[in-house]
Amino acid sequence: MSTPGSGHNGGPPFDPPVCHERGQCKTCIHWHAPSDNEQRAYELFRLGLSRKRVKRPSGTCDRVLLAGRSSTVFSATTAEFGCLNFEAKPPPRAVGGGFVTIWRNGRIAWQGPEEKTPARYLQETLDLDGGETPGNGG
Repeated sequence: MSTPGSGHNGGPPFDPPVCHERGQCKTCIHWHAPSDNEQRAYELFRLGLSRKRVKRPSGTCDRVLLAGRSSTVFSATTAEFGCLNFEAKPPPRAVGGGFVTIWRNGRIAWQGPEEKTPARYLQETLDLDGGETPGNGG
């Protein structure tokens, strides 16, 4: 028997639970951040390291949905602003993590995580011109 909200075989839910809290633009998929130069200049001004007055940098979004409106609009928004059309950015993808099996003469020569592949098996270090080709496994 599966519990409500879990997968068809009693495993974890198919989709992560929907978060109904109001997010901020800086974590929204639709928001385009201001340039690095603008952000750096503002940070220097805020810390008192620059005497030149700098306005708070704002990014842009073409899908801002405000209360009382039925359609989205284009707007300049700060990183902390939150609209009703918030969609969280996906988490960064992990690099690597694959599992590698290296065969030699019909037998497993090495198995393990992709990041820990010994240098002697890496593509750049193989000398395939010396008679050994991937096809003959020699």
